[in-house]
Amino acid sequence: INLMPEDYLKLRAKRRTSVICLILFAVVMVGVLTAALLSEESRRRTLQVRDRVDGDYAEAAKLIRQMQHLQARKSTLLRKAELTASLMERVPRSYLLAVVTNALPQGASLTKFDLERKRLTVIAKSARSSGSKKTKFATVSQRRLAKSPPYLIAVNVTGLAGTDIQVARFIANVAGNPLARSVDLIYSQEKIVDDVTLREFRIRIDLRIDVDVIDILRDTSATEMAQKKSAKKPATDARS
Repeated sequence: INLMPEDYLKLRAKRRTSVICLILFAVVMVGVLTAALLSEESRRRTLQVRDRVDGDYAEAAKLIRQMQHLQARKSTLLRKAELTASLMERVPRSYLLAVVTNALPQGASLTKFDLERKRLTVIAKSARSSGSKKTKFATVSQRRLAKSPPYLIAVNVTGLAGTDIQVARFIANVAGNPLARSVDLIYSQEKIVDDVTLREFRIRIDLRIDVDVIDILRDTSATEMAQKKSAKKPATDARS
């Protein structure tokens, strides 16, 4: 038998319920605060990762810009090197044109003159041996050729002649020049120009890579001086 008043029992049950609700509220609030703290920490770490990725992208973009700048500078230097190499040709184009023009027989003419350059991958040993002393320019040129692959220079010549004999004479004259490594006839065909039947021909001249104009001019001058001396000697003997 419970002798406690009914009002007291109700008040006691109400207080117990209030305490339980307060405890549950506190547990829920602790959970909410914990979740908020964890979410904030995750957001902070995400921002740090984002900043680090942005920094990496910025560094990569900077490196790409530097590489592009270096590529542009490399292209500029290569163009300057090509220009310098063209200005330091061992066989000037004007000299080549003069050689080809002088080799033309009477009655033949040129209509087209093309110069072709192709980089060699293998340097072939020259079969031409010379006992003459090399110039300083030739020595420097050979050192440069040994360090970097040279260019194979070919001349494509198109012209007109009266007969095939003139074409053959022209080929023989060009082949006798020390600059020529090989001379090939591409074609020789009949062509009518101003009601006149002519022979249109085209030849390809492969130049030597180990010859320069200085050596040729020096050898030519030595030969001419020797011929002049030999021509003067009989005249002196005849006078005596």
